[in-house]
Amino acid sequence: MAFYSGVTAVGTAATIVDGILINAAGGNPYRMHIKNNDNTDAVYLGGSGVTTATGYRLDKLEALDLVVSPTDLLYAVSDKLGHNISWLTEPV
Repeated sequence: MAFYSGVTAVGTAATIVDGILINAAGGNPYRMHIKNNDNTDAVYLGGSGVTTATGYRLDKLEALDLVVSPTDLLYAVSDKLGHNISWLTEPV
């Protein structure tokens, strides 16, 4: 498995984090580092039904590390359009 990185533009509807789709074909768990690039607003993480009221809050410029199974789907949502989050995946 290789390292992958990118940016996902998040809006007011739940958006799948792109790094999840890239690694799903590999079949092995991987570590995902996610950073909220926005310097004013939080982004919220969760399942396909995530909202700003129910998601895991990732504050401005905060980062989070997760170990993800290839069958897991991670979504993000924001209070605004064009909210960018960066991600980096690596083998575990």
